[in-house]
Amino acid sequence: MARYIKANPKVVSYLHLENVRNQLQDGNYLLWQADILEFGSLTQLPDILAQIGGIALSSHEAREEQDGVVLRPLPEATDPRFIYTTPQPEPEPEPQPEGENAPQGDAEPSDEPEQGGEAESPSAAQETPAEGEEGGDPGEGDGGEHENGEED
Repeated sequence: MARYIKANPKVVSYLHLENVRNQLQDGNYLLWQADILEFGSLTQLPDILAQIGGIALSSHEAREEQDGVVLRPLPEATDPRFIYTTPQPEPEPEPQPEGENAPQGDAEPSDEPEQGGEAESPSAAQETPAEGEEGGDPGEGDGGEHENGEED
């Protein structure tokens, strides 16, 4: 029965097959049984698999690997040329909380002037209406004009 060989990228690169064999979702490759004849005869298959850190798969197991249904881990190679450590993905930074839960340490500068130095007095901060403008309480005024500009 023909077997497929799941091997890591270092083995596939050594055989110069990275562009002609299927890469799996876990980054490893499926080789053909004939591809590993480079390492010895098929009677030595268990020794070759240990040397390269590969596993032999039946056709339905190879299909599961291709479909991503099952991703079998590879053993570590005994030959130092083929020892491969799987790269770990970078952890994504956690989103920063906003609003009340936001950290207060590194606040961004605002467009408002800072309170410091000479502070305005409360009376100077209040604007007084210019002459001819309405302002103050609605009951105040000389009573000469109504809102529509007509006299009494």
